[in-house]
Amino acid sequence: MNRLLLPIISLLVLFTSCTVYKEYPIDVYKPGEAAVPPAANSVALIYRNFKYPNDTLQHFYKNNYRLVKTKNDPDGLDSIMVYSCLNGLARELKSSNTFQQVHLFPYSSFERHTGEHLPELPGELTQKIAGTTQSDLLIALETFSYFFASYPENFEIPESNEVITAAVWGIYDPARERLIERKTIIDTVFWNGYDNQGNYQKGYNPPPRLQALQMASALAGENYAKRFHASWETVNRIYSVPPLPDFEQAALYFEEGKWDQAIALWEKYADDKNGKLAINARYNMALAYELKDNIPLAEEWLEAAYKLAKSYRNQEELDMIRSYRKALETRKKDFKKLNQTENEEQR
Repeated sequence: MNRLLLPIISLLVLFTSCTVYKEYPIDVYKPGEAAVPPAANSVALIYRNFKYPNDTLQHFYKNNYRLVKTKNDPDGLDSIMVYSCLNGLARELKSSNTFQQVHLFPYSSFERHTGEHLPELPGELTQKIAGTTQSDLLIALETFSYFFASYPENFEIPESNEVITAAVWGIYDPARERLIERKTIIDTVFWNGYDNQGNYQKGYNPPPRLQALQMASALAGENYAKRFHASWETVNRIYSVPPLPDFEQAALYFEEGKWDQAIALWEKYADDKNGKLAINARYNMALAYELKDNIPLAEEWLEAAYKLAKSYRNQEELDMIRSYRKALETRKKDFKKLNQTENEEQR
């Protein structure tokens, strides 16, 4: 081997072994998850009043891990929680302008019925319900359960309460007499005196059972409503900084949002002859092009990084590239869904 090549090879090994990986948060626009016809301008909300035979703990709770039967629950406890849930849903749908009109049916629209299997609402019935309010869509809270637990202070862990809610939601298209989607969502809400920054609020008292149940029920409705409208979501991406001046300068450009300047520096190392440094350069360029909303070019550079990483059999980098590939696929699907929605709304 040429002796002049040894220092260069040794330097490259040193650079790649000291590579730093940094997280970079980006905001991505996510389409609504629920498969709703774009032409749907009005919606009717209704409670199905269905219960499974084993759903029998409405009037029980856990205190210090012991199951306790309540003594003073109000009449119509279930209706209070259902209204909290549906009102939370209606409030969020209205504030987000997801529908022009939101109609809420009374709790007593269905009589209580139970069974081992939850059947779909008949098409004729969905038409009749939606027809009374001229609604384009029917959202049914098919069944709703809730359970409260309280835990005492334990060593350094403060007193805390939690509520688990379980809801089965159905979206019906009355015009086509069909079920569009059925979704089971389980939420857990905690109260322990810590704020979002992890700081404990001295003297904090968690809400009592009935108040906690209502708060959690309303939150269950609000969270489900978010499936219907597009929103911004912060996700973390990763880029690499080998200990080379050009990569360090590119990282500064990248953090400042100067994508083109960063790309120009990375591209100097993107050739195969640069070995593992080329994997870093190509991967970083893929991320920069994603931030420029050029997903096809981002995929090209990521695929180039993958082919080179595969030749080196670098499992860590291959795993990172595969993970990023899935993230780009998700963004492509989201872009497609958003474009389809916009095109259908313009018709």
